Amino acid sequence: MIIPLGHEQTSVRRLPWVTFTIIGSCIVAFVLSIAPEERSLEEANRLLQEIGTLFFANPDLELDPVIDEMFFGFIRDDQGQREAFREALKENAPQTDSMLPPEMRDRVARERLHAELQARMDSLSEQFWAAVHGVPNFKWGLIPANKTVHGFVTHMFMHAGWLHLIGNLLFLFLAGPFIEDVWGRPLFAAFYLGSGLVAAFAYAARYPGLEGPLIGASGAIAGVMGAFLIRYWKTKIKFFYFFFFFVGTFEAAAWIMLPLWFLREIFSAQAMDVLIPGEGGGGVAYWAHVWGFGFGMVVAVAISYFRVEERFIHSTIESKITVVDNTSIEQAMELAATGNSQGAVEALGKELRVRPENVDAAMALWNLTLKAGDVTPAVPHLLRAVRRAARDGDSEFVAAHWEGLMRACPDLEVEPALGVRMAEMLASERQDGAALDTLEVARRSVDPSTPAGIVVRMARLAVELESPSAETLIETAVAHPEVPDGARSELQEKLAVLPSHPEGTSNIVQGPVEAGGEYGDEEQQVEAPAAKRSLQAMAATPRSLDGGTLTIEVDGVQRSMGLAQIQ
Repeated sequence: MIIPLGHEQTSVRRLPWVTFTIIGSCIVAFVLSIAPEERSLEEANRLLQEIGTLFFANPDLELDPVIDEMFFGFIRDDQGQREAFREALKENAPQTDSMLPPEMRDRVARERLHAELQARMDSLSEQFWAAVHGVPNFKWGLIPANKTVHGFVTHMFMHAGWLHLIGNLLFLFLAGPFIEDVWGRPLFAAFYLGSGLVAAFAYAARYPGLEGPLIGASGAIAGVMGAFLIRYWKTKIKFFYFFFFFVGTFEAAAWIMLPLWFLREIFSAQAMDVLIPGEGGGGVAYWAHVWGFGFGMVVAVAISYFRVEERFIHSTIESKITVVDNTSIEQAMELAATGNSQGAVEALGKELRVRPENVDAAMALWNLTLKAGDVTPAVPHLLRAVRRAARDGDSEFVAAHWEGLMRACPDLEVEPALGVRMAEMLASERQDGAALDTLEVARRSVDPSTPAGIVVRMARLAVELESPSAETLIETAVAHPEVPDGARSELQEKLAVLPSHPEGTSNIVQGPVEAGGEYGDEEQQVEAPAAKRSLQAMAATPRSLDGGTLTIEVDGVQRSMGLAQIQ
C-alpha cells in the first residue's frame, strides 16, 4: 500500500477557499446521509427478505429481473444451470392447491390465487425499489440506466464510507490548493466541476445499462491530479508505504508517480471490463478516474500553451496575495546561514524580479540588508508591499513596517492619497508619532492637483493628532476651490481654535504690559497656560531604543514611539 503524505509545494499565495468549500461540502453531505441511509437500507433489507420468503414458497412467481439476479446471480447460466435450479425449487415447494380448501381446488381458483400472490410480489418489489432509491447514494448519485440532471453534479459530493471520503479528500487536499492558487478561484471552481462532469458522462456512456449509482469526487479530483502533473511535474511527492513488515517513506517526482497511477487505472478499468463486463468496474469507477485525469491534463496543457496564467490570472491575484511559495526564500536563508549574505540578497532580488508580489521575499530581503547596513536594494520592494497592504486595509502590516522604512529613508516620498491612508491606519493602531511623521511626508507632496477630499482628510487628521502642520493643511484645504462649503466652514472653525492661531488660545502671548511694569512699554512674551492634551495609559514592554525612538510591545504588537510622546 502506498499513500501520499505531501510534497515540496508547501504554501500558497491565498487561502484555497474553493478547495476548502468542496472538502467541507463532501463532509457535510456524508454526515447528513448517514441516518437516512441506515433507515432506507434497513427497510430495503426487510422487504427483500419478505420477497425471498414469498418466492421460495411459490417458485412459479415472476421476480423483478434485478432482484432475480440478486437471488440467482451466483449460479452460472451458460449450461442452463440456473433454470434447473428453479425447477428443483418448484418440485420441492408446497403445492399451491394445499393452500385452498378442497372445494376450490380447480384451475380458476389456482389462477386467482397465483394472480393474488404475483400482485403481492409486484407490490413488495415496488416498495423495495422505493426504499432503495430513498438511500441518499441512489437519490443523489448518478445511475447510468436512470440518469437525472442533478445526479451529474450531486454525485461528486456523495461517498460510500469514511475510507472512501477520507481517501478522496486527501488527494484533493494535496493537489487542489496549488492548482487553485495558480489558476484563481473562479477558473479552478469551473475546472473542478468540468472534470467531474466529463468523468460522469464518460462513465455513463461506458455503462449505459448500469443500475448502480456512481458516487464520489474521484472523477473531479482525478482531473485536478492531471492538472497538477502538467503544472507541477517536477515537484517531489512524499509517500508512505506498507508491505507486510516493510514500512517507510520515499520521495519521487510527480512526473514519475502520477503517470504510473494513471496507467494503473487504465489497466484496472480494462481488466474489470473483462472479468465482470457491464458491472461498472466492480465497485470502483476506474474509467471515471481515467477520463477525469485525461481532461485535467488537456486543460492544463491548453492553459500553459496559451499562457492564460500570465496574461489573465496573475495580474488579478497579485493585489490579493497573502502568502507566497517560500521555496526561494528558504534557499536564500540557507545561503545567508552559510555566510553568503551577498548570494542570499541576489537570490531574493531575482525572486522579486520574477514575482514582485512576494511579500515574504521582500521582508526577507529587508531584514538581510538591514543587518548589512545598506537597505537600498530592499526599499522599493518593501515600499511596494506596504503600499499594497495600505490599499488592502492591512493596518497591522503598515504599522509594523512603515515607520522603519521612513527611518531608513528620510527622503522617502509618498503621494498624499496613500500617505493619509497610512497615517489613518497608524492612528487607528495608536501609533500617533508614526502617523504624524507620515502625514508630514504626505504633506510635502501636496500640490494644486491633489483632490479636495484628500486634502480635507489630511487637515482633519492633523487637527486630531495636534500636528504642527495642522494650520498649514487647513489653510490649504480652505483655499482649495473644490472643497464643499460645509467642509470649508468646519475647517475654518477648527482653524479658529487652534492653539497657534491668533483667535485661539496660544501658549505664547505677545503684547505690551501695563505702565509701571518692570519692562515699561517694551513688548514681551508671557507664558500662558498650556493647551490641554490627552494622555493614554497603556501597559507596554520596552524592546529597543534607537536614538529618540523607543520600540515597545503592546498586546503582542510592536510599535515605535518618539520619547517625547511617552511619560
